[in-house]
Amino acid sequence: TFRDQTGASVSLQDNLSDKPAVLVFSYFDCPMLCPLVLEGLVRSLKPLPFDAGSDFDVFVISIDERDGPETARKKQREIVGRYGRDSSGVAWHFLTGEKSAIEEVTQSAGFTYAWDEASKQYVHASGIFILTPRGEIARVLYGIDYAPRDIRLALVEASAGTIGSAIDQVLLYCYHYNPLTGKYGFVIMGALRLAGLSTVLAMATYIITMLRRERRGSHKEAEA
Repeated sequence: TFRDQTGASVSLQDNLSDKPAVLVFSYFDCPMLCPLVLEGLVRSLKPLPFDAGSDFDVFVISIDERDGPETARKKQREIVGRYGRDSSGVAWHFLTGEKSAIEEVTQSAGFTYAWDEASKQYVHASGIFILTPRGEIARVLYGIDYAPRDIRLALVEASAGTIGSAIDQVLLYCYHYNPLTGKYGFVIMGALRLAGLSTVLAMATYIITMLRRERRGSHKEAEA
């Protein structure tokens, strides 16, 4: 159980919908890495044809139990303002909670972090999680800079095709997720199969068209 930016008590499971979601572990007074992760996410989401709220949700969970609704609300206003689409921010959930709740969800996701007494900061990895509507981790994108194509394909995969277009399905045939790099890479065999299929379809269309023309020509000669 967590508290959202309004101070209401919520559970992550209850806030999941029939849409995929982006999950980010952060803390709101972080002076270095966390702002870069959130800025990278917003920068990658802006060019997408998908909209937060209608196509996907975003959950940002603080790993610092000292964070509360006030700091969450401040960070939400900042990030939603940069996103520029969802003015109400209803799709952006900034959650804070007790240490036990934080540890439970981070351990479930395989996200590790530690407090560094010397720097007075949390040491943690950088990246984002893409969740299915059931809350299962579908993909993990590492680093602080995420290619819009990778987030787009990850959301389409996590949604099981309920969002996206036919073009996205074609791209998924040619680009596969690499768990070692946390990115989508071009798959030559998939592209070759797709090219081969396109060639066969083009040839079949040509043959059918020529046969129809030949039949029409034969009918005209018979009538003459």
